[in-house]
Amino acid sequence: MKKNYLRTILLVGLLMAVTVAGLAYSKNSLSPAPAPTPAPTPPVAGPAPDPSSGKAGVVGLTGKFTQGKVQAGGDGLVSLALTMTADRVPDSSGAVNQNVDMVVVLDRSGSMGGQKINDAKTAILQLMDSLSDKDRFALVIYSDQVNRVSPLMYLTPGNKENLAGLVRNVFASGSTNLGGGMQEGIQVLAEAGRVGNLGRVILISDGLANQGITDPAALAQMAASASRKEYTVSTVGVGSDFNEQLMTSIADHGTGNYHYLDDAARFAEVFQKEFMSARVAAATGVEIHLPLPAGVTVVSASGYPIDLRGQVAVIRPGDLLSGAARTLYLTLKVPAAANATYDFQGIRLAYLNQGALYSVSLDKPLTVAVAADERDVFASYDKEQWEKKVIQEDYNRLREEVAADIRKGDQAKANERITDYRSQQAAANAVVQSQEVTRNLEEDLDQLETLITDSFSGSADEAAQKQKVNSKSLQFKSYGERRAK
Repeated sequence: MKKNYLRTILLVGLLMAVTVAGLAYSKNSLSPAPAPTPAPTPPVAGPAPDPSSGKAGVVGLTGKFTQGKVQAGGDGLVSLALTMTADRVPDSSGAVNQNVDMVVVLDRSGSMGGQKINDAKTAILQLMDSLSDKDRFALVIYSDQVNRVSPLMYLTPGNKENLAGLVRNVFASGSTNLGGGMQEGIQVLAEAGRVGNLGRVILISDGLANQGITDPAALAQMAASASRKEYTVSTVGVGSDFNEQLMTSIADHGTGNYHYLDDAARFAEVFQKEFMSARVAAATGVEIHLPLPAGVTVVSASGYPIDLRGQVAVIRPGDLLSGAARTLYLTLKVPAAANATYDFQGIRLAYLNQGALYSVSLDKPLTVAVAADERDVFASYDKEQWEKKVIQEDYNRLREEVAADIRKGDQAKANERITDYRSQQAAANAVVQSQEVTRNLEEDLDQLETLITDSFSGSADEAAQKQKVNSKSLQFKSYGERRAK
């Protein structure tokens, strides 16, 4: 019995020894080499500093940087998102269904002959029918000369009938004194005096300004002077032969809207849009005031002109409609010195509502810091805000620039811009990981490259015509989206 027990113990011990030896052999001879230490993972983009906000009257203002830090020694560019939000004002407040003083300035040059002038006159008659007897209307026409067809008058039934006869007698001939027409339209409002209505000038043209004042900067300043008197100047470009950059500039300086009509039959649509936007404006004469720390400049403001008053940048983005929200992206450049910090204080928005002036300021300063470590910069990105900025601001700015290249006939420059844009945004998106930006870099840019190729295909005459049409269509789409209109 004892002998059998010892034999069992020896057998178990032997089996254990064999097992240990086998495991040792397996570890030394069969296991794979140790895995290499993984490379550090780039930081996931996190939120920028909390937004600042404020409200006064019916308008609220929110501000937030798309990133809280910039790279030391880099370009110093950073985007500030400013969101304006208007309450949906009840009808009883009087802030909706406001009355308007509307002046239509109609191009009647020779190129407007035929269907264009007929469609314009029909739309003007329809517009007059939409106006009440508390609204005022005037018509100015221009070609080589400028004629005031009617003063600003209330649209009573009798006045409507008289004006309709004058509109029907307008005919097309001559050249394009666009500046003279706009100046006369503004003068009509100034001479009529204020009665509490909102002043609107709608400038229509289908050709190049070739008589009178033709300098683009002078024409833009003419519109700006009107807006400072609280008159809005909107523009309508018809067909393929007008200068879209000029018409956009006039509308931006005049704090109005720019419309592009490839079909003159859509005049009525434009007039109704202008009329209704005046009716439901909750905030007019809107001005953004941005005090700038020393050394900081504003590079762009969603396409709007930037008026620098000392160390304060002033942007005038036009009316804010009842119940509407608009976000504008301001691109700022800060000196990228290591360890520097920039505090933006006193950012405010001024506006008029029912003749009363309001001012709303952000409740706390916004800060941008300069970081030496690129990982800290990426970690400061606000993914949602950066994504919106890329789609609304960066991509539409690219489209505006490409549209200008197409108009100039510079295919190589247009394609170069797309290459640079793709490279720059892809580098940031490798960290931020936005699906919407990825889609933009793939689908949207492919479509834009296709449009460029199409614009330069066909015979010389075919390509020239396509460049006119495609550049206007592309520029118009980007105009509205970039300005959040």
